[in-house]
Amino acid sequence: MTNRLVPLLLLATLPCTARADLALVGYSAAGPLSTQERIWIHESQFRRDYVDRGRAYTQLFDMTKHQLYVVDHAARMIESYDLKALQATADQGAPPGTLKMTLTPTGETRPLRTWTCTGYTLAASMPTRLGNEETVFHLQGKVWVAAGTPEQAALQRLVELARQKDFFLGIPAAIKATPAQAQMLSELARSLAPRGLPCAGELDARYEGNGPMANLARRLPARLSLSIQDFSSAPLGPDVFALPANYQMRR
Repeated sequence: MTNRLVPLLLLATLPCTARADLALVGYSAAGPLSTQERIWIHESQFRRDYVDRGRAYTQLFDMTKHQLYVVDHAARMIESYDLKALQATADQGAPPGTLKMTLTPTGETRPLRTWTCTGYTLAASMPTRLGNEETVFHLQGKVWVAAGTPEQAALQRLVELARQKDFFLGIPAAIKATPAQAQMLSELARSLAPRGLPCAGELDARYEGNGPMANLARRLPARLSLSIQDFSSAPLGPDVFALPANYQMRR
C-alpha cells in the first residue's frame, strides 16, 4: 500500500475564481517506509516526485486527458496509462456502489504556516476480494484540511473535474493489489473537495476476515500517512510537466 494516500489528498480544495500554481513539500509513509514528497500543480496537471525502496519515481497526471505517466528514473523508463482503463479495472475488483464512507469534523485545528488546518475523522468500508476470498476492506483515521486560503485557486480545475462522473485518480500497482483502496481514495478526493487544501492524513487499512489471504494482508504495512511541511504559489514553468528526454516509453 506504499504511496497511495498522497495523490488523493492533493485534490482537496474549495472552488475559487483565479488561476494559480501550487507546490507542496512534505513527507509520506506506508508502514516503516517513508519518503519526501514534492508536488507541483497547474490547472488539470500535477506532478509528484518520491522515492520508493531506494528508487526515484515521478508520477505525471493530466486529469483532463485521463492520462498518467509513471517515470522510473533508475531504469530510465516511462510507463503510460489511461485512467479510464484503470478505473474499469478497479470497478471490476471493487464496485464503487458498495462503498460506505463518512467524514466527521473533530473540532480540532492546527497551524501550517499561514494555513489553519481542520481535522476530520474518516471511516470507510467496501466489500472486495482477496484471491478467492470474499472480504471487507476498511480504511479509517484522520485527515486535516485548510479552508479559505488564497492557494486554493491552484486546484480549481482539478476540483471541477473531481465533480464529474468519470473522475478517477489511481495508481496501477495499487489498483492491481487493492482495488477497494483505490476506489476509496478516489472517492475521498471528491469528499474533501468542498472542505479545503490537504495538510496531513493518518489512515489505517485492514481486511475483515479469517481466511489465509486476509491473514496475510494483515501482516503487510497498514498505516498510511502524509504530512505537508511547506508550500509555494510561485508560477511554474512548462518544463515541470515535461517528460524526460531519452527515456524509453512503454504503453
